[in-house]
Amino acid sequence: MKRFGKILDLNHKAQTSLSSVVRLCREQPTSIVENVRNVTAGFFLAAVLVEAQGGFNGPGRYEIANLKSSKVLDLDRNDQTTVIQFSPRSTDNQRWDIEPADGGFWFIRNSMNGKALQPARNSNGAELVCARFDRSPDQQWRIQPGKDGNALIISRGGRTMDVPDGSSRDGLHLQIYDLNGDSNQRFLLRRVAGGSDRDRPDRGRTDDRDHGRGPDETGRYWDDREQAWKLEGDGVCFYRERGFRGDAFCTRIGVEIGEVIPQFRGSFGSARLFGRAQVVEVYEERNFRGERFRITRDTRDLDRMGSRIGSFRVN
Repeated sequence: MKRFGKILDLNHKAQTSLSSVVRLCREQPTSIVENVRNVTAGFFLAAVLVEAQGGFNGPGRYEIANLKSSKVLDLDRNDQTTVIQFSPRSTDNQRWDIEPADGGFWFIRNSMNGKALQPARNSNGAELVCARFDRSPDQQWRIQPGKDGNALIISRGGRTMDVPDGSSRDGLHLQIYDLNGDSNQRFLLRRVAGGSDRDRPDRGRTDDRDHGRGPDETGRYWDDREQAWKLEGDGVCFYRERGFRGDAFCTRIGVEIGEVIPQFRGSFGSARLFGRAQVVEVYEERNFRGERFRITRDTRDLDRMGSRIGSFRVN
């Protein structure tokens, strides 16, 4: 009981992780049975602490709401970079995949495009943005209990996620600021469905034999985390279905496709740009003839445009 009390105290004061409990047992040898008991107790206590962090209970997909404003963390659909708060709509840009990083930190990635949450710079008032996922320290966050068990989401630089002045205005840009623990810095996390194969809309419709392999000759590869086809390098992927789902036809920047291959002709539902690709010039007919239109951003729903793509150029 004495050793159990010591572990309890460590967890209470420093939110000791399971790995810390294991290390404690190694540094202070006891019998095997006692070690097992201590590790089990530490695991239970660590689990309780995690559960207390505003609803956060480990890796998964979450909606993140501010305690003061009651608005949720939202990735602006227009530029897919700016992080704002908005009334809950249960849309994919308001869903966040939390994944483990090193040293007890976490990556927080938007479920719409996989970009990672980070501050624009490490200073008070710096706005939150989403950037291409690169596992850098700027993209690592610590989630720890605040007052009343709500969660504080703290950057690796030591500043916490903050709703300026606690405003409830839709579209307000979120920021980081020195930690004060007020309600505009405390968040509630609600686990939602998603982030696994069983929730993928195009489940069973793509060629699973190619999943898990490296990029093919066009640069196309399967991303297990997003459960979608992506492109290595610069270029574009056209998808059979809306929302970047289903099989994909991908090509790199500088390539001209004079005629879309038969199995994709007239069946595109969405398009996604990668890397430095800025413009896709699309023609209604093959050999760059007919009506022309341009795609300059990720387009989740090509609507009728998708059935009119006969040829295209990627710039």
